Amino acid sequence: MSDDAEKAPFEVRKVEGMVEMVLRGTLDAHTLPLLEKGVADAKRIVHDAYDQHKTPVRVLFDITDFSGTYHVQAMMLMKDLESHNRPFVERTAIFGGSELAQVAAQVTVDLIGHPSLKVLKTREEAVRWLTTERVLL
Repeated sequence: MSDDAEKAPFEVRKVEGMVEMVLRGTLDAHTLPLLEKGVADAKRIVHDAYDQHKTPVRVLFDITDFSGTYHVQAMMLMKDLESHNRPFVERTAIFGGSELAQVAAQVTVDLIGHPSLKVLKTREEAVRWLTTERVLL
């Protein structure tokens, strides 16, 4: 991982047959341009993974290093990401983070209001939920 990727508030990569997204730090007005770039990259990577396998993608979303503090526009970017990716994603498991980060994630999930999203405590729980049988939406 490059120094730039370590500083980015949002990173996306393919891993273990899934797409992994990592949200970190505080999402304030200063980090919004970097978040916007990360969201654009995420849309492309998810779409490419879908096209490559011709099957819906499973997303592992790591908020372990996310502070839980965010600018309202950051939440809207996350909502836009989910909306764009919905046709290409089977389900998304969000995991990790402090209690505040978990609350922030749950608020965003509630705002989106789709059963293909779930907030879990650990990576193990998230992977287990992602790899269980297909969810009917």
